[in-house]
Amino acid sequence: MTQLIALALLIGVPVHGLKPAPLLAAAILTAAAEVAVVRTRPTLLARHRETVSGTLRGIRRCTTLWRNPATVILALLVLAAYGWRIAMGAFVLPTEWDGMWYHLVGPAQWIQDGQIGHTPAAFWSDVYPQGQEVLGAWAGVFTHTLRWSWIASLPFTLLGFTATVGLAQRFGARRDHAILAALGFLAIPAVLAQTATSYVDVAAATTAAAAFQFVLALPNNRDTVDGRQRHLWLAGVALALGTSVKASNLLTMACVVAVGIGQLVVATVALRRAGEGPSTGVLRFAAGRLTVWGVALVVPSVLLSSYWYVRTWIAWGNPFYPFTMFGFTGRGTVQDLIMVNNTPLKIKAAGGVPAQLWESWTTPVASPFSYDQRLGGLGTGWLWVLFPAVIAGLVVFVCRRQWAPLLGLLLPMAVMAGASPGPWWARYTIHLTILGGVFLAVFLTWITGTRARPSGAAGHARWAVAVAIGFGLAGTSADSMWKTTEPVHVSATEIAPHYYTVNETIDLMRHRRKQQDQVWPWNTFGHVRSLPNGSVIAITDQGPDIRLPLIGLKMERKLVQVTATDDLNTLHTDLRRSGAQYLALDPSNWRDGEITKAVNTDPARFHLISGNDPVRIYAVNG
Repeated sequence: MTQLIALALLIGVPVHGLKPAPLLAAAILTAAAEVAVVRTRPTLLARHRETVSGTLRGIRRCTTLWRNPATVILALLVLAAYGWRIAMGAFVLPTEWDGMWYHLVGPAQWIQDGQIGHTPAAFWSDVYPQGQEVLGAWAGVFTHTLRWSWIASLPFTLLGFTATVGLAQRFGARRDHAILAALGFLAIPAVLAQTATSYVDVAAATTAAAAFQFVLALPNNRDTVDGRQRHLWLAGVALALGTSVKASNLLTMACVVAVGIGQLVVATVALRRAGEGPSTGVLRFAAGRLTVWGVALVVPSVLLSSYWYVRTWIAWGNPFYPFTMFGFTGRGTVQDLIMVNNTPLKIKAAGGVPAQLWESWTTPVASPFSYDQRLGGLGTGWLWVLFPAVIAGLVVFVCRRQWAPLLGLLLPMAVMAGASPGPWWARYTIHLTILGGVFLAVFLTWITGTRARPSGAAGHARWAVAVAIGFGLAGTSADSMWKTTEPVHVSATEIAPHYYTVNETIDLMRHRRKQQDQVWPWNTFGHVRSLPNGSVIAITDQGPDIRLPLIGLKMERKLVQVTATDDLNTLHTDLRRSGAQYLALDPSNWRDGEITKAVNTDPARFHLISGNDPVRIYAVNG
């Protein structure tokens, strides 16, 4: 993923290289260079072969998972749920709100321009990091459609699965228990609902988990102290991905660096006790090692994700615009701009954070379940199995005097959740379910022991307890996944919507050409679809939130932005300067509503062609 993002930035930012031929040539040349380097260096070739053989061994060992029936059943349920989600992504029009607003609109404008740059008609794409969107743009460049952009979310979901397995096994869990826990993460409603969408919250959580996985994989020996372990660089790459996806992962970087420093201190102390560490000049030695660690953990982010923050800084004078933070002035704080309008009344009335968490976690999964997860988004699997497992795992680790999971994973993830502007909001705390999965796997292994097969009456009794807990996770996960699936969050109308059942959605898939007349909001833009290809449509800076249908799934039309004003002469001049042939206004928006009243008084220059559609389309005469 890092390589694809980096290639697109290297070619798509300085020159107009976001086109099929330059991207394909860059990918082929890079792959050829990598193969040549590996094959000409014996150490790299040996490592490559070791990786391949190790992967094949791991796959073969997974055949023993049938001995854990809960793992098998949950695996089948998860495969079915994700198969359905992937089918929806492939055969149903995108309907997620933020994707229609900016996640897909920004990449559409890049592809139309052939260059990654500013996207004035998609404000949030112009200020947010866009790493996942760059991945989605790869598919759009070669297919010239945004239908397949959702594929960019799948590698991040898989990364969450592997990070959970890796962390659990690092702390002593058996493979079948680690995989069971990772499947429990995939079954979380907030994770499942974002599959086959353009939302980035899963990516933010899973890259953070991968960074912790790699930094905690460092052993307490000379390699760690000298900074030669390649795990260190992988942790840095995971952080680079995370900060490319979401700015909140800058806090994750701070937490991972702190854990890394702790790892370095522990390894140095262990070496000194063994008589291998430095006997003099400890401070100088530590400073040198910290420099190596800092380079490994931070430089990948500087190379990969800094572009987004520098771009925003240059354009808006604040790398975190529009938010006021870290001494930079914006339009307001995250609390002011995001949370005030998105906090449910139940949460506002709950009081403190513990009460808010309890209200969110105990709320049943809503049906249909929205992509914009709020209450109940972590599901019953978290409430009844994974969260209690955190407490049980805490006891196990304390009894074992095993501090790395507590100080290196539990503490920083708790800090990340506490620092979140909305810890009750499932999409902001997805990483907690990975923590719960890791602690669950270790707890189950503590119950059963590390032997694959139980022996004796006590062994079979412990095995039965672990299996019962596994079935509890499978049962609660099945309940949450079904409520997330039936009915689907696709409807024909916005007001008093009828959400399609699974069977009705299958009928939609069979008649893909008619979907734009049957799926909201696409079915409210019929007059837009009748405009000629290549038409230029203007919106105001206070324009409609739903913007993707104005461009079209195949990017048939272009979108530009003008300043909102009800001075018709100024507006008409701005429209002519922008090259717009049409003006799109949303009367439900207060500012656009005022402009709509004004342009209706001048039909000679603004001719209404969309009737009473929710978004009014005017042909700009002259």
